[in-house]
Amino acid sequence: MSEQSSAAARRVAVTGATGQVGNVLVRALNQRGVDPRAVVRKTSDVGALDGARYERAEGDVSSLDSLVEAFRGCDTVFHSAALVTISDRHETALRKTNYEGTRNVLEACERAGVRRLVYVSSVHALTEPSEGVLDEAAGFDEHRAYGAYGRSKAAASALVQKHAREGRVDAVLVLPTGVIGPHDYRLSPQAKMVVMLGQGKMPVTMEGGFHWVDVRDVAEGAILAGERGSTGEAYIVDGERVTTRQIGDFVANCAGVRPPFAAVPLKLAAPFARLAPIYERLTGKDAIFSPSSVHTLSAPYRVSSDKARRELGFAPRPVRVAFEDAWKWLRDAPTSPLRRARVG
Repeated sequence: MSEQSSAAARRVAVTGATGQVGNVLVRALNQRGVDPRAVVRKTSDVGALDGARYERAEGDVSSLDSLVEAFRGCDTVFHSAALVTISDRHETALRKTNYEGTRNVLEACERAGVRRLVYVSSVHALTEPSEGVLDEAAGFDEHRAYGAYGRSKAAASALVQKHAREGRVDAVLVLPTGVIGPHDYRLSPQAKMVVMLGQGKMPVTMEGGFHWVDVRDVAEGAILAGERGSTGEAYIVDGERVTTRQIGDFVANCAGVRPPFAAVPLKLAAPFARLAPIYERLTGKDAIFSPSSVHTLSAPYRVSSDKARRELGFAPRPVRVAFEDAWKWLRDAPTSPLRRARVG
């Protein structure tokens, strides 16, 4: 690295740098001339960062001392490390990583003298309304959030805001909706859906829809929040709401295959979703279709990102592009999990 890039690396750190949001965030910082410090565990596979410029620093959200050392000399920390799952069977692990890990990050920022923390939370951390519009005013209450993942992120988000209000850390939060796009090296459930659609292996989908955002726009929103966000404030970063039928059309048309020909009504799908815990106990694997899936697809509200657009200048690309680019990357990138599986 050059002397200039090394200086930049000392100023910015990214936790969860090998995750989808994290590695895309590192690349977005590179585009701004910043080579960040990628905070990764000792055993982490850093293949997701191939082609990116960064300084490696060992750190684990379960180890406060390692984080203090990793953050030392940094001006800004982007905390994107998280356990993301729609299965409630991981509640203990979710609490440990998403809440206790964030508590350690907050403490480490204080000890290391970090100026600003940008916490990548989730729209699922907010208290959902029974109708109307979901925005940042809904607030964070772990006792009212839906699902184990939502509860863990709600608890962490409330803690971040508490530290900010008390003046302990200058922190802001970004709340992505459903994240989709390229560089998904871990083949998330949403990427698996894209693969099935792109290969023409999903003849039937479910009714309903939800809000999605391109992972590259999540990274952009996090950077903008770090630059322009007000202390203690949360910002929803969203692209738009699309239906499952639209998603099927986006990917199938891009891949040149037939889209799903039918959509199962959610009322019919819900009873089968309730069997997910049984499937998980018998197989030890997370179910792709679960009560959380039905809950999300049947959300009776729309999500507003007006605050981020107004205060941060957030301007996301069309969600269609995000799904198309997700498929193209999975199909074409030599290091994508789909291509690696073919080679193996």
